[in-house]
Amino acid sequence: MYRSIGALLVVLLVLVSCSNPNPNQIDYNITVTHKDSIDQLKVEMKFMPSQDGITILEYPNSAWGQEELHNAIKEMALEKVSGTIEVNKDSGWIVLNHPENLKELHFRYVLQQDFEKPITSRKTYRPIIQPTYFHLFSHNLFMVPKSAGESLDLVINWNGLGPKDVIQNSFGSQQKTQHLKTLPKQEFLEAIFVGGDFEVNAIPIKDNTVYLATRGEWVPFTVGDMKAILKETIIAQRDFWNDHTQEYFTVTMQPIYTPNGSSYQGTGITNSFATSFSNNEFMEVEQMVHLFNHELMHNWIGSIIKNENEEEQYWFSEGFTEYYAFKNIAKNNINEAGSTHFINEMNSIIRKLYNSPVFLAPNSEINYENFWASRDYANLPYYRGAVFAFYLDLEIRRLTDGEKSLDVVMHQILEDAREKDQKLNHDYFLSVMKPILGEQFQEFFNKHIENGEPLPLGDLFNKLAVDFSPQSDVFELGFTFNEEHKVISNVIEGSTAYMAGIRNGDKVISSNIWYGDIERNAEIGIERNGSTQNFSFLPVKKGPVPQIQNTDENLTKLGF
Repeated sequence: MYRSIGALLVVLLVLVSCSNPNPNQIDYNITVTHKDSIDQLKVEMKFMPSQDGITILEYPNSAWGQEELHNAIKEMALEKVSGTIEVNKDSGWIVLNHPENLKELHFRYVLQQDFEKPITSRKTYRPIIQPTYFHLFSHNLFMVPKSAGESLDLVINWNGLGPKDVIQNSFGSQQKTQHLKTLPKQEFLEAIFVGGDFEVNAIPIKDNTVYLATRGEWVPFTVGDMKAILKETIIAQRDFWNDHTQEYFTVTMQPIYTPNGSSYQGTGITNSFATSFSNNEFMEVEQMVHLFNHELMHNWIGSIIKNENEEEQYWFSEGFTEYYAFKNIAKNNINEAGSTHFINEMNSIIRKLYNSPVFLAPNSEINYENFWASRDYANLPYYRGAVFAFYLDLEIRRLTDGEKSLDVVMHQILEDAREKDQKLNHDYFLSVMKPILGEQFQEFFNKHIENGEPLPLGDLFNKLAVDFSPQSDVFELGFTFNEEHKVISNVIEGSTAYMAGIRNGDKVISSNIWYGDIERNAEIGIERNGSTQNFSFLPVKKGPVPQIQNTDENLTKLGF
């Protein structure tokens, strides 16, 4: 009798469990399909809806500098029940009105690329759905019920793929069915999903695996180059942080169209980073080295060490990441770049900072709107933060006779982020720095980070006994383009552009400009009075911008 009652209780518990579905579970069934010769992704969802009959699905209309993302949604429908669908673009919501007290809701939507070819750097953060491949970030692929909470149980199935097609994402390689348990929603929404004609290479690193997913034939470098540099970078960075715990990591490389010059960008996200490179002769291996080292550093700075207010701490999450990218490359001689690389990169970033049109902008102006709308504001926290990190590194070395460096601070910040879930904010950063640099550091920080006043590098370099030159050539294009980038205006008399012959009103036919680079000629093709002309000039001027000298004494002070 005892055993029979026990068995009955087990059965009842199972029945109760089955009758109460998991409100955090979402099943996605995704099918690669074609309609009227147009490539699409059909997404079918199954989940527990809100019991009051109103379920909100989150799908941002604006994200990562992109607007009108809802344009990619071509169909939406409730299945098996009657109801209505409302779209609230301002909130980034899809509102489903359905019967109350449902245990399960079926919903379907279709995504389609909302722009014409070519794929350029400005389009890579939109859903890309092509005949032979797709490339999407999870926030513009998956709708997520607001009621599901902050920890999700997910099942993702892929259908409609060819026998040779690849599936690669932030959570697995070549898995057409994935079960993701207790996954934080934020990690899910900051992920990359690609598929189709990608080539996937597995790179073993100290009992863990990194996957490199690329598309097509590359002009500037081979897949072998990419694998070698990626492996060097990951080993060096994981050794720096004493962290080889990440069993899975994926890197995607998508070729983009750039008619003149080169362009490259990357985004560090959950268990992965996604990159885009110009696939032409202007792209150089050194640019790939820099991007890999910057973006992979976000595995720690930005992923584990999180900003409390995203843009407000970009001086740290982007600027300190930039500094440690330079340092990592040089310290580990990645791609045979050594200490000279570090000196050259720091001098370059000092020039870019002190020549920026928004050089004096306070930190409060580095906000979402400015960062995504303006190249100058987007670059400012990289430059300002990297130069600030460089100074702090030197100052800590000076005060401790070389026994400590900024590395000690970074390891403490990482430990606090892991052990205490500490977010990076200004008060916390000051609390870490004051025991090393004293109470007066708060005034220094407020002046040069909060208020944006320039560091007096000449005076600081003198205090630090760093050999430097007091002035240098700095980048000056010498004119501006109109908004459409088709006409030249505001040519500066006496500039190298003016002396080369460029004038206001010239119509732009072609341009190849390495912004911030004082060693490469700018190439401009124009039309004037019915005839075409080509100009080549070095876009520089002299400026009172200090530059570090490449001496043995300096390299010793820098820890090389």
